[in-house]
Amino acid sequence: MRFRFRLESVLRQREIERDMARREYLEAQNRVREQLLKIKNMYAQIDDARWAAEQLERKGGAQANALVQTEEFIQGQKVLIQKERERARDLMMESEQKLEVLTEKSQAFKILEKLKEKKREEYRKERNRRSDKEIDDLNLMRQAAAKE
Repeated sequence: MRFRFRLESVLRQREIERDMARREYLEAQNRVREQLLKIKNMYAQIDDARWAAEQLERKGGAQANALVQTEEFIQGQKVLIQKERERARDLMMESEQKLEVLTEKSQAFKILEKLKEKKREEYRKERNRRSDKEIDDLNLMRQAAAKE
């Protein structure tokens, strides 16, 4: 007779739930990473616009219209960056919530996994105890048969 864990289906379900929570957490982390990269690129666009404005100023001449447009672009980017930063904060909060769920699911799975190992160890000890008892019984029967 082999070991059979009665809660195996529950253990599998908890494992699936843990894996799903892990996937959701990783997806949330990716969204945060993408959002931060988007913000970084927006800052790079501002830097590029400033560099272009500096080049226009060095050239001199009637570049006032282009400089005004560059400054308006920079101000618009700052407003967009602020909105994107708020979105990034929301995504980070969502990611933290997913991490908490993942932690809970992982703990629930580990509890059942430890219970399974405990039951397996109990089964192994019981099987060894029965085996030892059978061997002792056989030895007693041999000794009794030898005395006769």
